Amino acid sequence: MIKMVVSDMDGTLLNKKAEISPGNLDAIRRLEEQQIEFVIASGRDYQGVYSVLGRYDLRCEAILGNGSEYVDRQGKVLMSCYMNKGVLKEIVGVFEGTGTPYMIFTTKGFFTGQEPAYVREAFIKRSTTKFGRSREEFEDGGKYGFMPCNHLVKVEDFDEFITRDLEIIKVETFSPDEDSIRRTKEALKEIPGISYLSSYEDNVEVTDREAQKGYILEKVIKMKGIAKEEVAVAGDGMNDLSMFEIFPYSYAPSNAQDGIKELAGRVVCSSEDDGFAQAVLDILEK
Repeated sequence: MIKMVVSDMDGTLLNKKAEISPGNLDAIRRLEEQQIEFVIASGRDYQGVYSVLGRYDLRCEAILGNGSEYVDRQGKVLMSCYMNKGVLKEIVGVFEGTGTPYMIFTTKGFFTGQEPAYVREAFIKRSTTKFGRSREEFEDGGKYGFMPCNHLVKVEDFDEFITRDLEIIKVETFSPDEDSIRRTKEALKEIPGISYLSSYEDNVEVTDREAQKGYILEKVIKMKGIAKEEVAVAGDGMNDLSMFEIFPYSYAPSNAQDGIKELAGRVVCSSEDDGFAQAVLDILEK
């Protein structure tokens, strides 16, 4: 019997408008009625996850930063796997070398060594082009006003920065230039103790080597006394790979990356057509 359902957000639970459809919301409510725990597993930070869930009066536990944190319903960190700050300068050096804009996600805010206005503009341009979002939605009070690109602080001295009382959740870079992304990944291979992956073809997210969704989830269910066979996972991108490798019951929407669909126990309809709800229906029939 399934006791926990864990779902990625972007491209899985959410549609292109970054919304939970009525069908998917009803599926979450059905899980709650059956006393099956619903958990989010995202590359997003706390605010990025709960700003969405709050619109639907949803409260659940969540994996954040691709496995850097596991938080309870109130946002309290129950488990963490933060990056070794000693490698931050090397990572930043790679991004500076390939000329890609980047953001540093920490437990005390968002940072960059570049000009914040430049990174913000690059991120908004990517969002309007790739996801069809409007520039106005990123202004104060807008739908995406909470996003990290709007709250970046410039780091003037990285030697001083790594001595601060904060932890690094992840570092993310993005670029429409495929060659820049390829060269970035090649250079990151030389840095020990890190993991890097792409949620989309035009970004790279860097975390601690052990900070992966499947790894932290495996530890959490052990703490809760839940077996792997009692967990179902859903996702669409390579940042979901470890969940699909570890847990036997897995679902991928038809819009998922090929590598994820190949590993999935079942491929359901796309995130635009309530694929998550279809997965839940299958789960409830088990």
